[in-house]
Amino acid sequence: MASHRPGQEKKSLSSSLKTAPVHLPPPPSPSCPFCGIASAYPPVRPTSSAAAARALQRDANADANAEARPRAHLILSTKHVLAFLDIMPLTKGHVLLVTRGHWEKLGDVGVEVGKELGKWLLVISRVVTRTVLGRDQEAHWNVVQNNGTRAAQVVPHIHFHIIPRPADNASSSSSNTTAAARSPSWTMFGRGQREELDDEEGEKLARLMREELAREVKRIKDEEGIDLDLDDDNDNNGDYRNVRDVNGTVTTKGRGLEKL
Repeated sequence: MASHRPGQEKKSLSSSLKTAPVHLPPPPSPSCPFCGIASAYPPVRPTSSAAAARALQRDANADANAEARPRAHLILSTKHVLAFLDIMPLTKGHVLLVTRGHWEKLGDVGVEVGKELGKWLLVISRVVTRTVLGRDQEAHWNVVQNNGTRAAQVVPHIHFHIIPRPADNASSSSSNTTAAARSPSWTMFGRGQREELDDEEGEKLARLMREELAREVKRIKDEEGIDLDLDDDNDNNGDYRNVRDVNGTVTTKGRGLEKL
């Protein structure tokens, strides 16, 4: 029987972990609108997203190339994902959750980003429905995600649609929530009547969602003991960078991520 020295198995496992491949995103696409939004809005703490989004918007407006830079009604911006209002909403409060990295289809991402998508889908769904539908009525909403042109994917960058569905008797100033757009034949898979989002209405709605997001993140910390601000620590002013050591291992530095 072959012999081995104490600790040899542990050392071998450690070595294999160091040389494991890292699932890095492909470079941003200059023609992708979601990549443009990701580059314009660096990560910010979810609990400070209201003040941070205002500061980011001021910076964007002051930039010499402000007119060329994409603008979004931002709700969430983390290391891995962003959430913002759809500019052609099916209903009031239609939100997109996208990856920061330029992956085209859901099967292209690694487990780490997949966990972030799942985590924030839950949180943003609550934020959207509470903001648009209120806390008193039963919430109904769609979560829709398409992969490839045959599956009706228009922008080749992973994104989820979160679409609140108000009751038939819900009052609204927008024709986006007409009876036709709420009927079962239209709401299946997110179909509906789309109109361009009014800029002033969009900013007001995004502000309300950012405020609700901050409350939800605080609630999760208090009740579940999970701090969603942790991986978005602001100590390094949003300076994330991938660093490869001599063994070829890639780690992300900045904003306290080394503590995870």
